[in-house]
Amino acid sequence: MMEWNWDEITRQTYIGLTPIEKVLFYLLMFASIGVIVGWYWSRLRLWRQGKPDEPVLPLRQRLWQMITYAFGQKKVPRHRFAALFHLPLYVGFVILAIGTTLLAIAEWTEIGTRLLLKEGIWFHKGLYYILYEVSLDLFGLGVIFGCILALWRRHLQRPASLSRHPLDALSVWLLLLIALTGYVLEAARIALERNPAFLNPPRPDYAQVWSFVGYAIAPLFEGITVGTYKFWWWLHAVLIAAWFASLAFNRVRHLFVAPVVAYYKPNYLPNVPSIENLEQVEQTGKVGVNALRDFARWHLMSLDACMGCGRCERVCPAYATGKPLNPKWIVEKLRDALTQGKGDDLTQVISDEELFACTTCGACNNECPVLIEHPTLIMEMRRYRVAEGNLRGTAAGTLQRLMTQSNPWGLPLAERTRWAEGLNVPTARENPHFELLFWVGCAGAYDSRGQQVARALVKLLQRAGVNFAILGDEERCTGDTARRLGEELLFQELAMQNWQTLNRYQPKRIMTMCPHCLHTLKNEYRRLTDGSAPTWEVVHHSQVLAELIQQGRLPRPAPLGEGAVVFHDPCYLARVNRQHEAPRAVLQAAVAELREPPRQRERTFCCGAGGGRMWMEEAPQQRPGLIRAEELLQTGARTVAVGCPFCMIMVGDSVKQKEERIPVKDIAEILLEQIEAAETATYALRTRST
Repeated sequence: MMEWNWDEITRQTYIGLTPIEKVLFYLLMFASIGVIVGWYWSRLRLWRQGKPDEPVLPLRQRLWQMITYAFGQKKVPRHRFAALFHLPLYVGFVILAIGTTLLAIAEWTEIGTRLLLKEGIWFHKGLYYILYEVSLDLFGLGVIFGCILALWRRHLQRPASLSRHPLDALSVWLLLLIALTGYVLEAARIALERNPAFLNPPRPDYAQVWSFVGYAIAPLFEGITVGTYKFWWWLHAVLIAAWFASLAFNRVRHLFVAPVVAYYKPNYLPNVPSIENLEQVEQTGKVGVNALRDFARWHLMSLDACMGCGRCERVCPAYATGKPLNPKWIVEKLRDALTQGKGDDLTQVISDEELFACTTCGACNNECPVLIEHPTLIMEMRRYRVAEGNLRGTAAGTLQRLMTQSNPWGLPLAERTRWAEGLNVPTARENPHFELLFWVGCAGAYDSRGQQVARALVKLLQRAGVNFAILGDEERCTGDTARRLGEELLFQELAMQNWQTLNRYQPKRIMTMCPHCLHTLKNEYRRLTDGSAPTWEVVHHSQVLAELIQQGRLPRPAPLGEGAVVFHDPCYLARVNRQHEAPRAVLQAAVAELREPPRQRERTFCCGAGGGRMWMEEAPQQRPGLIRAEELLQTGARTVAVGCPFCMIMVGDSVKQKEERIPVKDIAEILLEQIEAAETATYALRTRST
């Protein structure tokens, strides 16, 4: 067996190129990179038009965010076909870019050491070279595979949600040609190095076989001349230069923009727009955003990261029901306005109908692989439209009721505790040493179905011996509806009233049965306090019930009824606040079979009530609740469980339209019914036995 000469396990570079040609090559590369750098510089000036961002996250968090979402492609695998081509395409490109850089470093190292030491050091050989060639050939195939699937999807499959600009496919075609000509070059080089007339002695097979793709097709190039090789070399180089330059004109630039967006993303809480400074509002008379310069700089930068993949469009409940809103179009219109310098009056860019169709469910930004905050952009613009009097109809009437009665139902404060009659529910005034404050919410206080849920919840707390209290007529609407609709000043007025009340009683823990109240109390009130964070914890009632069951303070009833239960995740609980296990823990303790709809947990589908849409008139065929009801009923469950009073109304009405015999119940109602049924059955059994 022939021994290997490890110095022979290498390759030649720049075959046949003169020093002048090498200089021309580097000038070409720097010029092409200069095009995209120039684009970045021009966009940077546009991004800096925006307002300064919130304080940046610590370096460790920013790096982790960039690694997770940009380099780690965390959200890409959610769509299997997209992941099938995007991951090998992305990883392959990164590996090839690293390989090209390492080869350039090897070349520069040899030149530098030859000048300094009179003898060049060439490290591109031996075991390092073997690993290098195998890796690049393997990942190059991944690039070709990814390019073919991406082009098939764009040109043949043509999904409606995918933005299609002629230049968007250019970079993919160029990348495919770069990979193919790269293998042609590899095969041509191997054929040349086998030719004694070119290299004497010829390079042995054991040095060439590691470039396994080029090695396999090298016989096709037997007898190739150096001149032909140079033609392919220059074609490959020009394609690379064209690819870099093309990034300034199409969406593939997200490859470079997305990591920057992920790195600089401030600590924006989901669906929480900025807080308007009332003093500045009084001085300027301006509320909300109607010019691109009034957005934060990060938001403007994120517009350029959009790749037009359409994931936001596919999950949007407004778009799914035929409304004029498309979150992808919102981003594209704002980006085009930024590019064209037409961002001084956004009423000419985005219509009122688009903005007020949004349920602020957060499905779009939850799916967005480049972290764009669509709902925040929409809510910021809504503020301006509401301040200008653009909100009319039933939604405007809701705001009026909030102003006069501090609740969207417009009912008197004196009736806020009527739901609790006969239950002996203490108020915070009566029981100042409570352990848990039950924030009833407007639906629990005034809506008939919400009242039933509140009563069931109270009975469960009393059974468990929980020391709790309610605020009674001291409780006001949290202001969620006002804020989602864009009435910022009303929100702050309601919030400050509640804040003062809560500060007076200093609760340790607040429980709410409404995910919208949960989100507002937990995430938005703290931004009104100039950094003085509240001392209380805010939880959903499912979390409290799950804890009481786990502690043994509430029983695990043996399931009695027949038929499975399906749970509908509320958007503001599961997606916005990432709470989806507690409701399931409660239901699993109470029912025999829990089924799941196809869209669940943080990828749930909106009932249509969020963003103030609960209070807006809507054509029957445009109700997201009908789509959701269909999904829930297709599971074959005999009961639909919810954990939100808004979902109770919207999903309940929609299910009733499709199947009147299927009840919609809150998890607290289901648990209480099962406990009471189990107790009745036990009592009956004991009676018969005696």
